[in-house]
Amino acid sequence: MGLFDRIGAAFGSGSAVLELAIETPQIYRGRKISGEVVLIGGKVSQKVRMVTVDLYEFWISGHGKNRRHHQRREERIVLAEYIVTEPESSHTYPFTLQIPDAARCTRRREGWEVRSEAHVAWAVDPKVSSPLRIIPQAEVLAVQRAVRDLFRFQPLEWDGRSEAIIYNFRPPQDMRSVVDGIRFHLSVAGDELHARLDVNRQEKNLTDVLGSIVGRDHEEIHLVIPRRDLLTKKGSPYPAGAYEHLKPVLDRLAGSGQTVSAHT
Repeated sequence: MGLFDRIGAAFGSGSAVLELAIETPQIYRGRKISGEVVLIGGKVSQKVRMVTVDLYEFWISGHGKNRRHHQRREERIVLAEYIVTEPESSHTYPFTLQIPDAARCTRRREGWEVRSEAHVAWAVDPKVSSPLRIIPQAEVLAVQRAVRDLFRFQPLEWDGRSEAIIYNFRPPQDMRSVVDGIRFHLSVAGDELHARLDVNRQEKNLTDVLGSIVGRDHEEIHLVIPRRDLLTKKGSPYPAGAYEHLKPVLDRLAGSGQTVSAHT
């Protein structure tokens, strides 16, 4: 190849390029995601010190003038080292990345990316990236969907920034005389899902109102559910499995002799 081709490659024109493919753009917390990186040679031969793939987390803190952008590399895999790319050659590198159990779920101010880079001697390094949407564990979603769809609770808001996913629900009409709302804190540990329910009870009289000042209108309930009960054979959320564990608790909250009717 000519001198001008080599000069152009050094500045990124006609140099090697990267292609990145991941198996799915959306993944549950705690799962593994696979993909492949393809390094395609350019117009000239180039020495590549290494090819890497990284899992990056990014988020925004603050508002207005105090708004700050942050990023952190969660994992790096070196796919290849000290190779030479010939013109129009192709090298394919498969990879698997582990999504942390406590990964921030993707929202407007939080997100994840898979990034790959070829570190080329004396040239612009080719780079490529792909956004990755991370959602709560399938077991957590099984509980959330059971409460929403089977027990007809109204979802208000949720927070997926910490290890425990938090969901705020308003109860169905037939429970509102006894319960104002329930906050679910859901996390996984080993083979179990741990649920902490923060129940805000309805104040019925002056004594209840005065008691609410010191927190007497709140009750904490703890549940431990085997994770296997919350998954289908394919590993997707199974709300019906959560139903059997939640029903006795919600029936008790509804009041003595009453049951929470399920929507099927």
